[in-house]
Amino acid sequence: AGAPARRRPPDRVRALAGLTLRARVVSESNFPSGAGIASSASAFAALSLAASHAAGLDLSEAELSALARLGSGSACRSVPTGFVEWQAGDRHETSYAVSIAPPDHWALTDVIAIVSTGHKPVGSSEGHRLAPTSPLHIARVASVPARLAAAKAALLARDLAAFGPPVEEDALTMHAVMMTSRPPLHYWLPATVAVMRAVLRWRTDGLGVYFSIDAGPNVHCLCLAEDAPQVEAGLRRLRSVQAVRIALPGGGARLLDRHLF
Repeated sequence: AGAPARRRPPDRVRALAGLTLRARVVSESNFPSGAGIASSASAFAALSLAASHAAGLDLSEAELSALARLGSGSACRSVPTGFVEWQAGDRHETSYAVSIAPPDHWALTDVIAIVSTGHKPVGSSEGHRLAPTSPLHIARVASVPARLAAAKAALLARDLAAFGPPVEEDALTMHAVMMTSRPPLHYWLPATVAVMRAVLRWRTDGLGVYFSIDAGPNVHCLCLAEDAPQVEAGLRRLRSVQAVRIALPGGGARLLDRHLF
C-alpha cells in the first residue's frame, strides 16, 4: 500500500474543478479498516470517483487511477477492472494502474484469514518512512521488477504453481524490510505465523495454496476457486483465526444509484 500524499484527493478534486465547496462524505465497508487488509484501496478509489463525479469532472480511467493514488498507492489498483498492474511512471500523470486481464480470466480466489480486527499501531505512511533505514531495502527494491515479471507471466498463463512463489517471496521480503528497519516494525502475530505454517503444510500435502501478507497481521491465502472451500474449512479449524473472508477478481470502481444518506 502506498503512503498517503500530502494533498488528499478531495483537495485535488477541488483544485481541478475550480471549486471551494465542501462535501459530506459517508462510507461503509465489509472489511475491517486499519487492520492491514488494504481497506484504504477501496476507500480512496470510491472517494476519488464519487468526488470527481460530484465536481463535474470527466476523468479518464488513467487520470482517476492517478488521483486515487494520491490517497493510497493501493487505491490506484482498485480503479480498473479485473487483474491490474500499477505502472510506476516517472511523474504523477504516468503513475497509474491498468487492467491486464478481465475478472473472468482466471478463477483465482483470495481466502483471507482474519486473525486481528484491531487497528494496527503503526500505519503504512510511517512504514514507508522507515523502510529506507533497513539494510535490506535497496536489495528488495532492486529485486521487484523480476518478481513482477514472473508473477505477471504466470497470471496471464493461469499457472498457480508459477504465480505463488514470487507472491510469497515479495510478501516475505517486504516484512523482512520492516522487521529490520530502525526502529523495527513487527506486524506479525503468533496467529499470523500459524496460518503461514498451515498453508505450507497444506501445500506439502498437495493442496494448491499460497500466502501473502499486507502491512498487517492478516493473511491472504491464494488458491483456485475449486480449492477455496477446502482452504476456508482448514482456516476455520485454526483456533487463532477469528473470521474468514472470500474475495474474487472483481470489477473496477463504479457509480451506484444507492446512496448512504
